[in-house]
Amino acid sequence: MKELKLNVKCFNLKYTLECGQCFRWKEVEPNTYIGVIKDRVLKVKQDGNTLYIISNKEENLEEVATKYLGLDKDYETLEKRIVLADDKVKEAVSHTSGLRHLSQDFFETLISYIISANNNIPRISKSVNEISKRYGTKVEFNGQDYYLFPTAKQLKDVTIAEYRDCGVGFRDKYIYDTVKRINEGNINLEELKKLDTPKLKKELLGIMGVGPKVADCIMLFSCGRQEIFPIDVWVERIMKRLYFNNDEKTTKKQIAEYADKHFGCDGGIIQQHLFYNVREGTI
Repeated sequence: MKELKLNVKCFNLKYTLECGQCFRWKEVEPNTYIGVIKDRVLKVKQDGNTLYIISNKEENLEEVATKYLGLDKDYETLEKRIVLADDKVKEAVSHTSGLRHLSQDFFETLISYIISANNNIPRISKSVNEISKRYGTKVEFNGQDYYLFPTAKQLKDVTIAEYRDCGVGFRDKYIYDTVKRINEGNINLEELKKLDTPKLKKELLGIMGVGPKVADCIMLFSCGRQEIFPIDVWVERIMKRLYFNNDEKTTKKQIAEYADKHFGCDGGIIQQHLFYNVREGTI
């Protein structure tokens, strides 16, 4: 198995894979993770400014890994820019420099974030992995079986009850309806990705089980809308503390308006730094 070696700057594998944006990566050794992405399994190790990557599928591996891990973007310049927002952002970035947005598959992200509503990361990961194991394509890597996330076509005959058996709870009917609409041609994911951000959000909100926060995460993590600032309970809490003097009357709308005005086109990456830091208790 051929190993791909990539030199990186301003990249931290741990922060990128553990910041809550993805659900199918597992740390197997210090600074070494195995994950399943759209069409393959990746094992990625970071040693300083070098990444070592192996996969069950070596075809265009460098291109796939570079795009997925966000290595095609200049985060060194981006971080120099976002720390100018204010001292709070500067402190957050000082703890989590190298955190990047992944470029994830739209369909998998849509279903994963429908599952994420009022849920926690371990349970989300368990459900996503169970759906993959039952209905996805099996691939072998390093002597072990892994399962790709199924396509909408592979899920076309799955029932609401069968989704519930995967541990998704009340979200079973949402997944069923979304998959059904995609297979019937009522939702065209490729066309959706071409829409401008306001239209895309409107269309996503028309999908059963997709609320504002879920729509924002889908746009940020699979559609490259870096300006999007998702607001969950963690982000709401830290924004109130850092920017609104702990005023509990502050609304999500006020926080969103502040983030849009104050953070602008970099809102998404700033949100990730703030989220990771408040979760880890570093700010």
